[in-house]
Order: sequence, then C-alpha cells, then structure tokens
Amino acid sequence: MSILNFTVEETNIIAIYKEDTAAATLARIAAELPDMDDEDIITIAESAHRKLSTLTEPEFSALPFTLTDEDEGGAYE
Repeated sequence: MSILNFTVEETNIIAIYKEDTAAATLARIAAELPDMDDEDIITIAESAHRKLSTLTEPEFSALPFTLTDEDEGGAYE
C-alpha cells in the first residue's frame, strides 16, 4: 500500500497517534476512539484504522506519516 491510499486527514490521524509499530499505532487509535466526540473525526479515525490494519510492519515503517496542512500542502515537522 502506498501513502497515496490514505487521505490527508487519515495520514494526520495516524501521525498524531503514531507509535514505533503498526500494531501499537492501531492499539492507540482504537483506545482513543471512545474519547473522540466529533463524528467526522471518528469516521476518519475508523477509516485510517481499517487501512492501517492491512499494512505489514515493513510497509508501515516505510511510509512517512507526518502531520500535513491540507490547505498549504506542506508537512509539519
């Protein structure tokens, strides 16, 4: 899977909750879902979780999950 398979919003959710492994990132997103109170954010987080769950650890490690400003098209460091 390519980073292009993730929307900017999904990439940002993953970047916010990113851990060292895909499994740990998945667990962290899942743990945070009950505390999310915006339906749009929940939908994005669930979609990101679903897509992320299809990645192998090497694929996850190779993808640049960084916070991106959608309006500016640039990455936050």
